[in-house]
Amino acid sequence: MTHVRILRGAVALVVLFFPRGLEAQDDGELPMCGITACQSLDLSKSFVELTMAKMMRLIKPEALEQVFHDMGKLEILIRKVDDLDRDVKSLFQPVWPISDVEERWSMCAEGPCSCSQETRTVSCWRLELMYHVPRKQRIPYDTRIMDLGMNNLKFLHKNSFKRLTQLIELDLNDNQLELLPESIFYDLENLQHLKLHKNHLLYLYEDLFQDCRAVKTVDISHNRLEGLPTNIFKKLLNLHTLHLSNNMIQGLSKELFFDLENLEDLDLSENVIQELPPFCFSKLHKLKLLKLHFNRIGRLPYGIFDGLYSLESLYLQHNQIESLPAHVFRELGNLTVLELTNNRIDHISFRDFVTLGSLRSLFLGQNIIRKVSNKTFVGTPKLEKLHLFSNNIEVVELAAFSGLNNLTWLLLNNNLLRDLPNEIFKRTPNLLRLQIDSNKFMKLPYGLLDNLEKVEQVKLSMNPWHCDCFILYLTDWLHRNMDKIWDRPPKCRGPGDLGGRPVYDMSFNYVCDGQWASMTNIKGRV
Repeated sequence: MTHVRILRGAVALVVLFFPRGLEAQDDGELPMCGITACQSLDLSKSFVELTMAKMMRLIKPEALEQVFHDMGKLEILIRKVDDLDRDVKSLFQPVWPISDVEERWSMCAEGPCSCSQETRTVSCWRLELMYHVPRKQRIPYDTRIMDLGMNNLKFLHKNSFKRLTQLIELDLNDNQLELLPESIFYDLENLQHLKLHKNHLLYLYEDLFQDCRAVKTVDISHNRLEGLPTNIFKKLLNLHTLHLSNNMIQGLSKELFFDLENLEDLDLSENVIQELPPFCFSKLHKLKLLKLHFNRIGRLPYGIFDGLYSLESLYLQHNQIESLPAHVFRELGNLTVLELTNNRIDHISFRDFVTLGSLRSLFLGQNIIRKVSNKTFVGTPKLEKLHLFSNNIEVVELAAFSGLNNLTWLLLNNNLLRDLPNEIFKRTPNLLRLQIDSNKFMKLPYGLLDNLEKVEQVKLSMNPWHCDCFILYLTDWLHRNMDKIWDRPPKCRGPGDLGGRPVYDMSFNYVCDGQWASMTNIKGRV
């Protein structure tokens, strides 16, 4: 019955917008999207009847295929009618008067908006405007800053900002705008900052910014955009900040950013992007920050980051990346932060990071990495933070952290580690924080933690510590460094009645068997 109600609503829309078209006509029907209004009504009725028949098991399901296909045409028709409706409503919005008289700023102050001649600012912020701008508000022609943020505006007339050629900043954030007329910004030749975030924008016209050549920052985040026209940013040669996060963008055209050679900050996070066109960022030579996190990217194509010589921070967390292609970061010599948390990466090697000589923070947590091989990070001598938590790591080889003399944070928690080479931390003399909690350690090799001369915080809890003679090395280290234990102190898993007891409390008499334990070959208590 849900389909029936939906289609009845669709029929009602057709009847509402095309009352004449629904009259029986023999020869004069005008097609729209390949289907006339009468045909759409007939299809709607057929769909309802056939859906009900299907429910009554009177017809075979395959008989509905053609009707479903034709109903797609009706859906397109209804969408175009909605778009037309928005266009028409925007044309009926009032336009406030633009004033150039000598008393323009005092006249501006008589309206509901706040006006400041000193800063040449007009603020209509949070006036609960719903359907239009204030009719009686006069706007000085030399206004430089205009704030219409945090209202409930749904539509704006195409001439709302006409003649405001000195406008530098325009804030339209936190409204309910669904459509911006194509020519609404045509006179804003000096505009530098445009805020359109937190609206309901469904799409943007390709020529929307054609006269905004001075624009430096554009924020269109938190809208409902599903895509972007290929040439929409073509004229924005001075743009250095572009925020497109929290939309529903599914894909990018290869040439979308080709003309933005001065762009420094690009945010595409929290969309539904599945694929990145090869070399789509290749012209962004000045880009410093690229955010692609919380998308659905499954593969990094060859050359995707080529040309990003100035990039300093790259955020790719919470995607579906399964592997790092060979040399994918080869031209990112200035990169300092690389975020790859929560992907599906199962393997890493020194080839992946060999060119990242400036990298300081590398986040690889919440992947499915099983092994950290020798010299994996040898190409990152400046690395300070390395996150490898919540993987499936079972093996860390002796020279895995070779070259990391500057490493201060190492997170290996929530893995499957049972052992570590006893001299592994000789390669990390400046380590300040170490987390190896929530693994499968039953003991630590003698001398493992003694190499951490500068360490300040160590997390050891949530391991199945087996408190026999071999635990005494850890107990002794805890006695000397208890002030460095972070969160909770480690506890014994066993054996027997020692389960639940703090490792710190273990002693020779507790865990070893008297004279037998003093022999050369000490064996663990069982």
